[in-house]
Amino acid sequence: MKRNYFLFPALMLVIAISVFIVSCNNVRPSKEVAKNTETVAVATPDSNVTNPLFKIAPTEYSALSEKALLLMAGFKFDEWAAMLADSVIYSFPDGDADTRTTLNGKTAVVAWWKNWKEKSGVEAMTMSEFNHIPIDVTEQPKGGFPMGIYDIVYFNNKMVFNGKPVGIRMNFSVHFNTEKKIDHYATYYDRSVIIKAMGRNILDEAKSNK
Repeated sequence: MKRNYFLFPALMLVIAISVFIVSCNNVRPSKEVAKNTETVAVATPDSNVTNPLFKIAPTEYSALSEKALLLMAGFKFDEWAAMLADSVIYSFPDGDADTRTTLNGKTAVVAWWKNWKEKSGVEAMTMSEFNHIPIDVTEQPKGGFPMGIYDIVYFNNKMVFNGKPVGIRMNFSVHFNTEKKIDHYATYYDRSVIIKAMGRNILDEAKSNK
């Protein structure tokens, strides 16, 4: 079965946000706290709210996901590689499910990023303002994606290319295998800002050289 690497992570993000909204709309007051002369109602999540497709995953995976991203941002690619599965897949946001650039295997992924560091003119990356939604997918998803742990994470990335700072908001879907190694990245962000800063489109150049 052909994997649809574009649709499922986006669906997971929509589902995760939806369950968050549902949870917020299904709360019950647990106690009242007197604050000055006003009474403030304190709400707690309704434990009866469930979803048959997934459940909340341990925050440990959010920590692992963020650690891996910070290693990338620091150009510590060999240390980052230690957190990746040998079969890791990395999908770029340069097309749809059929046309987007996808790297297969740890060797190819790490080599690409080392090459990008050398050729892009990037001088620094600073990732911050992380927001994580760790989920454990318990029913087989469509598109050939595996069940298991995903961390849906969005964050700021301030990059410097040839002395010029560029800020961008990024969304990543990070999947972990049973050994807590990252075996899939699906990424979503506006590449046009980066292309303009670099003055070149490295992904298109790589495709044309194949």
